[in-house]
Amino acid sequence: GFGRKDVVEYLLQSGANVHARDDGGLIPLHNACSFGHAEVVNLLLRHGADPNARDNWNYTPLHEAAIKGKTDVCIVLLQHGAEPTIRNTDGRTALDLADPSAKAVLTGEYKKDELLESARSGNEEKMMSLLTPLNVNCHASDGRK
Repeated sequence: GFGRKDVVEYLLQSGANVHARDDGGLIPLHNACSFGHAEVVNLLLRHGADPNARDNWNYTPLHEAAIKGKTDVCIVLLQHGAEPTIRNTDGRTALDLADPSAKAVLTGEYKKDELLESARSGNEEKMMSLLTPLNVNCHASDGRK
């Protein structure tokens, strides 16, 4: 599918196996994460792909996304239960190997300063743009903005 969500969707509807492994033990989710295809990652997870699947070297999809700095993919994986403390065969976690941009997501520091400044200044539009990728419900339950 190489990032083509429509193609991946068709393959899944036609019975493609989300758990299929290549010679290195990679499942399609590993590849989608490595290439940063967040929509495809989400689709595979919704079809039952294991966010903590390990390849032959115990790399998880989160390792793949974190190493490449794919922050949006890291967010999707964490929302679907990816475990950041899994160690590969060298004893390294996704956080240990993460690109600096992905490290911020894995430690909870992702755009924290920007979010605080937006809240402080009342910049609702900026706050929404920062929270939306995190799937935060930005609407108050009492109906107020």
